[in-house]
Amino acid sequence: AAGMKIHDADGFNSILKMMKANNVVTIADEVMTGFGKTGTHFASDHLTEKPDIICLSKALTAGLMPMAVTSCSAAIFDAFYSDSIEKGFFHGHTYTANPLACTAALAAIDLLKSTEMQTNIQRIINTHRSFDLQLRENPMVMNTRQIGVIYAFELAVTMERYGNLRDRLFEQFMERGVFLRPLGNTLYLLPPYIINDEQLDCVYKAILEVLAEYHQ
Repeated sequence: AAGMKIHDADGFNSILKMMKANNVVTIADEVMTGFGKTGTHFASDHLTEKPDIICLSKALTAGLMPMAVTSCSAAIFDAFYSDSIEKGFFHGHTYTANPLACTAALAAIDLLKSTEMQTNIQRIINTHRSFDLQLRENPMVMNTRQIGVIYAFELAVTMERYGNLRDRLFEQFMERGVFLRPLGNTLYLLPPYIINDEQLDCVYKAILEVLAEYHQ
């Protein structure tokens, strides 16, 4: 939502190390980045220093059922694990551990770990890299970046604070049969792992066509 900013793992490791040294609990929001999006199961897998709490959702069930999970370190868990009622963590939800959602989550995780999906993820990563070599030379493009299947760049145009650039871009892509959700002047791709090369080429072609309109 902030423009698909990608940060350096070494920088995050330094921050997490400092937080741990000062007993500060750290939380990783992996609702969007989790389950293969960054090329690893979780974005946190790129780090040597790990967060204390991880929030998961969305791809947890492959988007089929609403479900979320909060995972924590043993140290956090043990802080509430006691026979003393005063230390209990009295918090729950009406639909906790919904059987249908849990079944969907287990199936989605099995699919993610399958050879087919892991091969697809790597194929998308490599295809994005090839497209980047072409796109970064476009005069209407700046700051291309990629991590895993996430690919983003900025459109090099003057942007009004309350302008309608995002809406115009959205309509231009929809006219070409491509659903993209621009963030201001930032365009990003986050395709499903089942997308094929022909469909990816259609997306890339649409991007080049729209860029050509702004270059006129």
